[in-house]
Amino acid sequence: MKVMIVEDEPLLREGLIRKIDWLSLNLQLAGEASNGLEAMDQITRCHPDIVLTDVRMPGMDGLQFISRARSQFPHTKFVIISGFNEFEYVREAMQYNVKDYLLKPIDRDKLHALLLGLCQELRTEKQEAADRSKLNQLNLFMLQSDLEAIDFHLTHLLSEQESSKCWVPPSLESSTYWAAASVKIIPRTENARFKENDQALARFAVQNLIQNALLALKNLQSVVFKHAYHPEEIILFLGWEAMPDIHSFAGSLSKAVDWAADHLGLRVSIGIGTVKHTLPQLRISFLESRKSLKNRLLFGDGRVYIDETGDHTDLAHPLLTEHAQRGLIGMLEEGNHKEFLQYTGKLFEELTEAPVPRYEHLEYLYTEVIHLLRRHIAKAGLYIPPLLEVTKPLGSLEEMSSWTDMMSSMEQLLLRVSRTTERGSELTGEEIIESVKQYVEQHYAENLSLQWVTDCYYIHPNYFSKRFKQVVGISFNDYVTRIRINRSKELLKTTSMRIARISQLVGYDDQNYFCNVFKKVAGLSPTAYRSECQE
Repeated sequence: MKVMIVEDEPLLREGLIRKIDWLSLNLQLAGEASNGLEAMDQITRCHPDIVLTDVRMPGMDGLQFISRARSQFPHTKFVIISGFNEFEYVREAMQYNVKDYLLKPIDRDKLHALLLGLCQELRTEKQEAADRSKLNQLNLFMLQSDLEAIDFHLTHLLSEQESSKCWVPPSLESSTYWAAASVKIIPRTENARFKENDQALARFAVQNLIQNALLALKNLQSVVFKHAYHPEEIILFLGWEAMPDIHSFAGSLSKAVDWAADHLGLRVSIGIGTVKHTLPQLRISFLESRKSLKNRLLFGDGRVYIDETGDHTDLAHPLLTEHAQRGLIGMLEEGNHKEFLQYTGKLFEELTEAPVPRYEHLEYLYTEVIHLLRRHIAKAGLYIPPLLEVTKPLGSLEEMSSWTDMMSSMEQLLLRVSRTTERGSELTGEEIIESVKQYVEQHYAENLSLQWVTDCYYIHPNYFSKRFKQVVGISFNDYVTRIRINRSKELLKTTSMRIARISQLVGYDDQNYFCNVFKKVAGLSPTAYRSECQE
């Protein structure tokens, strides 16, 4: 990296040059100047990464120089060196986003630490810029590619019970052993390089990364494609001439997973099915890969999981014995919720420490505990505002990243039970309606129906429907529609997201149906509404 020094006193400038450990910091002196005017001429020639400049100089002072240079070289790091500890200088320097303000005489160690930090900051920024450049290239290539036909073809064939060689790409036909893998992407992390509406680009970037990783492996034939209906999933079809070392292969994929986390800010998890001896069994290997991927609930995202259990899905022993059930029910009846959570947490933790921990066991145990909670709520005659974990426990698992998320959801549910019990009375019809309205306003993207209300509040659907219209003035279904359309209007006004994505976010899987509903309610199409808002 290049450094330029601006100092009007030659002796001070030489002294500053000698205080920098150029070799260990991997820096080079790119230019020198004695005032701001010379510095402007030098900076356009040498394009330094770091500029150390005095403040008080003839012709053009340091702050004037920084003010002019900043607009032309926004990525250069400026450091002020001055013999004057004046507040006005410091305050003005900060306005120009100066990285630091050092007082003369310069301490060698402080200068070294400062330059070391700036070098690391510059390397990080350059890496991020390179990553963004690669992503933009991938985006352009993605827009120019037309791979959807084969994606839909392979996705549909995965759902067929009967499979044969004819639907597998020719590159795999000559193999002797086959396996499938499923890749799940979680793009929205703190370090993600992708925005909300960049999901397709994130998937394309990971797909390209995995393809390159597979191409580097010898004696492997592969096909990588995106799932036509699950935007966060990528599928791998793999073929070998000889029986592969699946653990070694998983290690190669782990490097790609780590690269995605470090350079793209994406958490990627991969599940690998068992190796099959016949090509028609590739579909079974794919189902196994999805099953093994669910083990991320036991050990977290950002890993590669191998299905080593095959088709053995039987439970070696009951995970929730009758004795344990009686104990948990007793804790609930006595209101010992903390003890209930501690005991349940111990059961989950024991699963992760089992010789062969498996997702099926976790799923079974979680479902049994939730059913215990539901029976307790029903028996006590309590009305708890609905949670997805209670109404659809298996569906809620898809939104979780770890078994600790299960504990958090149960803790929230028990907190609601405690609050409802403390009230000492059941919800009235009007209170149920208000609770439903609040839930719809926050969870409008979920599948909300009268049956859902019945399951959550133990109220007859006909009575609720009639009472809801009397209180609110419109039917329950119309109310849900109004909330969804209002939210979609906000997204159309304030974002550039595609209409298909907005449709999904407000609870409509079918874009055409969403557009019809929107036009019926708003009087014009989503596209026309967006255009009208931008005028």
